[in-house]
Amino acid sequence: MSVEEMRVMGVIGPRNILNGVLRRIILQGSMHMIDAFSRVYSTDFFLPPTEKNIEVLEEEPNLKPYTERRDFSEGERIANLFHTLFDIKPYLSEEHVSEDYDYDQFMKQFFGIYRELQQTEQEIEAKLEEISRKKEYIDNLKYLYPFNLKIDRFIDMEYLVFRLIRITRENYDKLKRNYKNIPAIILKAAAEGKNVIMVSIAPKTLEETLERIFSSLNYTILPLPQELKGTVVEVSDELRNSIEEDRNIIESLKISIEKYKEQYINELKKMYSRLEMEKKIEEVKSKIALGDKSFFMFGFVPASKVDKLKGELEKSFDDRLIILIDEIKKPYSGTTLPPTKLNNIKLFQPFESLVKMYGIPSYQEKDPTVFFALTYLLIFGAMFGDVGQGAVLLLGGIILEYFYKKVDFGGVLNRLGLSSIIFGFLYGSVFGSEELLPALVIRPMSNINNMLVTAVVFGVILILFSYVIGIINAVKEKNIKEGLLGENGLAGLFFYLLLLYTVFRVFVLHQPLLPLITITLVFLLVIILLKETIASRLFHSDRDKSFRKLSANDYIEEGFGLIEMLLSMLSNTISFLRVGAFALNHVGLYIAFLTLAKMMKSAWGNWTILVIGNVVILTLEALIVFIQALRLEYYELFTKYYRGDGIEYVPVKINFMKTINPNTGG
Repeated sequence: MSVEEMRVMGVIGPRNILNGVLRRIILQGSMHMIDAFSRVYSTDFFLPPTEKNIEVLEEEPNLKPYTERRDFSEGERIANLFHTLFDIKPYLSEEHVSEDYDYDQFMKQFFGIYRELQQTEQEIEAKLEEISRKKEYIDNLKYLYPFNLKIDRFIDMEYLVFRLIRITRENYDKLKRNYKNIPAIILKAAAEGKNVIMVSIAPKTLEETLERIFSSLNYTILPLPQELKGTVVEVSDELRNSIEEDRNIIESLKISIEKYKEQYINELKKMYSRLEMEKKIEEVKSKIALGDKSFFMFGFVPASKVDKLKGELEKSFDDRLIILIDEIKKPYSGTTLPPTKLNNIKLFQPFESLVKMYGIPSYQEKDPTVFFALTYLLIFGAMFGDVGQGAVLLLGGIILEYFYKKVDFGGVLNRLGLSSIIFGFLYGSVFGSEELLPALVIRPMSNINNMLVTAVVFGVILILFSYVIGIINAVKEKNIKEGLLGENGLAGLFFYLLLLYTVFRVFVLHQPLLPLITITLVFLLVIILLKETIASRLFHSDRDKSFRKLSANDYIEEGFGLIEMLLSMLSNTISFLRVGAFALNHVGLYIAFLTLAKMMKSAWGNWTILVIGNVVILTLEALIVFIQALRLEYYELFTKYYRGDGIEYVPVKINFMKTINPNTGG
């Protein structure tokens, strides 16, 4: 239940095995890559000058970044064609990339096949277009059946132009009214819906004039076959026979494609995985430093995974690699901060997502997830304690987590539901009603003052814990200045305790201020104000860059900071009143809906109002409580002990499918 310990791993070797090494690292999926130059030229990097390392050491001063960018567009085009033609659903499989292979050689075999298949696909598309065009001819020729024409005689006329035209009924009526001005013979062939099909025969010399007239009528020329001879019926039959021949050709072309599929299906399945692997390798290379003969790569690896990764690399590449493993000292002084990998038990893992919404804990910071989860469950349950509605949240969370695989949100929701159920038994509340169960501890609405006071006391306890965690974090980071003298350190903790005692003494016990306590409070404020100067004197750290001399403006700024600290202490403590207030509000909302239900004249109406009321409470109030509890965590507690300025651990890897795809392609 902490931030997992990291190691810095360096891998150095000959350039000709770089792709293979990266493939192993990506498959193992545990290295968080860092820029090789930042590591090589850092002060704590050391490569022993052994005989094996001499050649690499000679290249170290002249390292260059990887600037090449491989173009995978052709490979993607090939893969897409094969997936479309062979109905293969692309998926990532570890077995397809775990064996050794040369990607360029692997893809070369498909280039020739790609060209042949592309030509075949183009032939199929051309035949389909021909079929579509021939069907259109057949559809248009049916309008000429009543005339029993020899189509070729009208198509090839020397002095006349024959056209089959479609216009709207409205425009056809206009044409009839002006027929005497039309330099053509017009015959109506058919009427379909809002359109009229007509035949036009006109002298070629007047074709331009006729074109202008027809253009004003928004006409459409219906195409007819130009190369076929015979009557309309004969030409239509010939077109149908031709379509059948084209379909046979298409089928034979598809059969040839299927033969390719049978022959190369196993290799084709590997293509997508290997293409994605090469793209990931190319992406990682931007972090690598290259010499003339060698490469340098570095990354952070969890301590628990170091031996496994090192073993796999040594097994695959024998002694061709130089592998360096360095521990991370605390506080870390390297140029690249270690990433943070949270390591919590399953009970608390869903709450990591809520912690990350605020920020990632730094590597040297204490993981707040457990404390956050426990306090968040307590706060939410106290504000929304209800057995029935908590059970609904629990069930909804289980469905989301296990059936819809929403692990984070579903996991948080079902745990919050369980907390709500527990507090529901403590309050004796079931779907808002306090009449069905006895209260094991307290009924909020009957003990309003106790609820509010308890909420504030609960908040004070959590704030005190937050101070302690903040001090522990400062000690871990060896930040003595903030741990002892800061407003969230030991000085701030003592000031807060004395301030609480003073408020309790004056406003509750009605006793006068003690001079000693007043002097101590002022003394602590001065310590916090002068923490930079005091720290530099006490710890002889003039050379330490974390300490700096303050100017007059800095002291003024720190003075305003003290005022803000005092206001924050007051507001943070009072903010926890909302815990008790929402517990009361929960019962109050139910009473409001219960009153409305009693006003209904029928049992059906009564139950309807109660159901609607519970739905409103469950959705609206639960959401508000979720947000308010999160606000208490972020603003009242996190500000005391948590910075969240870390870097998330993101290893280079590919998410492979766990099972083989059952479809045709997999």
